[in-house]
Amino acid sequence: MIRIAPTYLAVGMIGVLALIFGVGAFRLGFWGDDGPGPGLLPLVVSLLLVPMLVLVVREPLPSEETGLGAGPLSAIVLVLIYAAILPRVGFVISTLIMLLTWIRLFYRQSWLRSAVCSASLTLLGLVIFNVLLKVPMQLFPDLQ
Repeated sequence: MIRIAPTYLAVGMIGVLALIFGVGAFRLGFWGDDGPGPGLLPLVVSLLLVPMLVLVVREPLPSEETGLGAGPLSAIVLVLIYAAILPRVGFVISTLIMLLTWIRLFYRQSWLRSAVCSASLTLLGLVIFNVLLKVPMQLFPDLQ
């Protein structure tokens, strides 16, 4: 069995994230005629992540670090599934399903408590992103 060191997995995921942010920054444009563009912040984040990754890779692995178990790998898979279905079914349904599964699976709460908690957190997310910050996002599936 291959041992997946959490440090190397984290470095790989952060490296991919830095690459995505960097490519996205160039697509958005990080400077315009009137000043900073929408891609400036992702570019800065990408450029700050690279030296941190180099520092982490240069350090030796702690001897007590063990391979990942089923819990962390399940969490990674759940987040990847959430990211895949979010654009198709919208924020509300995908967030409700992800939170319900997360709370039930990792916190071992009852179905009722998991449903109430996931509904409350989804509503809070709606209030923060859609109402207060006015982030344009697809809330429900497009039924056209």
